[in-house]
Amino acid sequence: MDNYSRLFNESRPLRVETNRKININPVEINKMVNSEWLKNKELGIKAYKEQRYTNAIHFLNKAIQDNPNNSHLYSVRANIKEDSGDLNGAIDDFKKALFIGDDWYATYNQIAQNYYKIQEFGNALTAFDIAIELKNQTESEGLENNLPDLMDGVVIREKFEIIYTNRATIKLNLKDYQGCEKDCRKAIEINPNYSNSYFILGVLFLTLEHMVSANEFLKIAANKGNSQANSLLNQYF
Repeated sequence: MDNYSRLFNESRPLRVETNRKININPVEINKMVNSEWLKNKELGIKAYKEQRYTNAIHFLNKAIQDNPNNSHLYSVRANIKEDSGDLNGAIDDFKKALFIGDDWYATYNQIAQNYYKIQEFGNALTAFDIAIELKNQTESEGLENNLPDLMDGVVIREKFEIIYTNRATIKLNLKDYQGCEKDCRKAIEINPNYSNSYFILGVLFLTLEHMVSANEFLKIAANKGNSQANSLLNQYF
């Protein structure tokens, strides 16, 4: 079962290996720069940055109508829907991006975060699992080296410690306490300065009523600048 089917229980066209080398001649570049879909995408992004979400969606709809097989356009529209509060719509658009485009770990990561926000923790966990597997693959193949962190507001690169800590949060909600601790400690191993990993460990030990450990990890998180940890320390200690 491929990743898409694993998450959505639906099939999609078989992935075909393609030559990813970009070799566009000047005439093609000129066509692209002057294309209506690109102009509408840029207008949509401008409106998005100004938080005019209805207008942004309008322009992205027009861009997609003119260029329906461009997976990135669906990801851009998903971002707009996410920020406007339409989380189910965001999931649908990220799903469309995966249906017609390549499997990319950051897309599954974004889907996972939206599933978490609507409290579909089982789906969120599956999406995070896939994101971590794919990120391991991209790192081993060096596919991220020359990519930006963001493209048109869409997350392209995400740090491992963030993904592991986010998955730990899902496991905490699913009462997989051992799995939660394991993911947090993995994140700390990767980046000892990421405060959220210590914070989630603190919340985990509060949940288990291991107050000494909770106090220890919340203090570390607070010392690393986590304001939520300060709030819990004031509340419980």
